[in-house]
Amino acid sequence: MGDTRYAARLTECIRKNAPDYVEVFGCQCLDETEIFLTKTQPDIVLCESDAVQGEMAGSLVQIRLTEQMPEKTKEQVMAVFRYQRGSEILRQVFQIYEKHSKKNLVCRCKTADLELTAFYAPGGHELMLPFSISYAVVCGADARVLYLNLCEFSGMAPLFGEKAGNTFSDLIYGIRQKQEQFLLCLQSVVHHAEGFDYILPPENPEDLYEIEEADLAFLVKMIQEQTEYTHIVWSLGTFHRAAEQVMECCGRIFCIVKENAFGKYRKTEFEAFLNKDRKQRLKEKVTYISPQAGNGIFVAGVDILPQLQSGEFVEQVRGMTQYGEKEGEQ
Repeated sequence: MGDTRYAARLTECIRKNAPDYVEVFGCQCLDETEIFLTKTQPDIVLCESDAVQGEMAGSLVQIRLTEQMPEKTKEQVMAVFRYQRGSEILRQVFQIYEKHSKKNLVCRCKTADLELTAFYAPGGHELMLPFSISYAVVCGADARVLYLNLCEFSGMAPLFGEKAGNTFSDLIYGIRQKQEQFLLCLQSVVHHAEGFDYILPPENPEDLYEIEEADLAFLVKMIQEQTEYTHIVWSLGTFHRAAEQVMECCGRIFCIVKENAFGKYRKTEFEAFLNKDRKQRLKEKVTYISPQAGNGIFVAGVDILPQLQSGEFVEQVRGMTQYGEKEGEQ
């Protein structure tokens, strides 16, 4: 709410960066504020100083845009410094809202400096590991990439020759215990490959079902704020709660489907699931692909770098990425 040109620009910026299921409205005519609030019935109102209203009833959270940094000593700061990137203003608005609603929204805020991509295979995922890794390699040529695998029995450890050690489960447990030591926890589990970094998936599949939304919210938030990673590539196995939460965070979901009868049946069921009212936001992100195995299959016990650089998966990923960029421009 605000009658300045800045308020109008900020409205468009927030609308661009907000999660798909969040509706964003702007009110530039302050004389019609009461009508506006009655019509839209918002949960959050972000106001310029001149547009601040009196006490608002119900659970409505009113946040002011200020020209001075809000005092950090107050328990509840209901103001945001206006001279920041729009995505950062949105993130802080979500943080304030969470204190009142007890809902985690930060991890779903799309930002310009952290791109999240997910891979999922409803019809069996034996090709998903090499294909998603090839995607991480291609992205890693121009960016800092972190590869995270939430598949049960993914095959990552034997493929990379890793022995028993810290995994994604250890990272989640560590940040639950001592969030202020996030970087130490991250460093203890990160492995390095040519072109990207990665964390091994949980050894126990049951750990996947115990990952909470708050865990993922904190992880994405800290990666954005305290690391130099610009891309996170997720490889998802069973469609469990954590997998769906990851998909909601991601800008793209590449769905691997086999070109056979069984693959078509699984795709049909998955599409029927996505057609449900509350799943439309996921449907809009999904792109179906069919990896061409050829020379792209990895050979265990052999250096994976030559296979990543020369395999057909890499060429297919490059073509797919270029197509995605053209599609986005349209």
